[in-house]
Amino acid sequence: MRRFSMFAAAMLGIAGFAAPAAAQYVGTTTPLFPTIMVPMFPGGTTVPFSGQSSASGAARATARTAPAATTVVAGRPQVDSNATELATHFAPDARARMKASYLQSFDMFQKLQRKLALPDNDVANGISAYLAGNYMVLHGIEIEDAAFRKLVSQMRQALLQNRGFQQVPAAQKRKLYEQTAMVGMFMAMAQLSLKKTPQDPEILGNLRDSARANLALVLGARASDLRIDSEGMHL
Repeated sequence: MRRFSMFAAAMLGIAGFAAPAAAQYVGTTTPLFPTIMVPMFPGGTTVPFSGQSSASGAARATARTAPAATTVVAGRPQVDSNATELATHFAPDARARMKASYLQSFDMFQKLQRKLALPDNDVANGISAYLAGNYMVLHGIEIEDAAFRKLVSQMRQALLQNRGFQQVPAAQKRKLYEQTAMVGMFMAMAQLSLKKTPQDPEILGNLRDSARANLALVLGARASDLRIDSEGMHL
């Protein structure tokens, strides 16, 4: 089976992704998207990314069929500024290196989109990469292409049903798409890069702490229940 992580591993060899960058990614950092992620799933009215809602069936049907509902973000790319913003969560002497790593990660993410024939600028793709990359680090596993495609489908359905997401301004959707893609692909590549080098328990622990914190940012207390397999995502 083809794997999301096999693609990342191949790109590692081409791009020369450096494992030391992962050592700087220490857990429990300042949340990356506190004003974007959290309002999307307020008050438990929607189970995050599950496609389930406490709203009525009629309301769900309306959300699914509304012509304006889309997960594809419009507007010009803001890749450089979004990478710069993510890098500000690190020590000053690490920011230039981390920005370069995030830019490299987004370039690889775009190649992954093309490989899997996924639509460009789709927020569902970015969030899926974010979940998959952090999940890989936390559990030390690989994710097959079919499972990743299923995950993207679940994300798209959930976002289309979510009123909060549809009300997010286009600029914030752009940031959400690009930054989740950067972080997710970075985490996937960092874990695979570390596999090629002798395991440093401190670096690996920091990376896993970061993955745990990143997943909790999106899924809250249910992050520890996350499973990704051939059927996609389960909580």
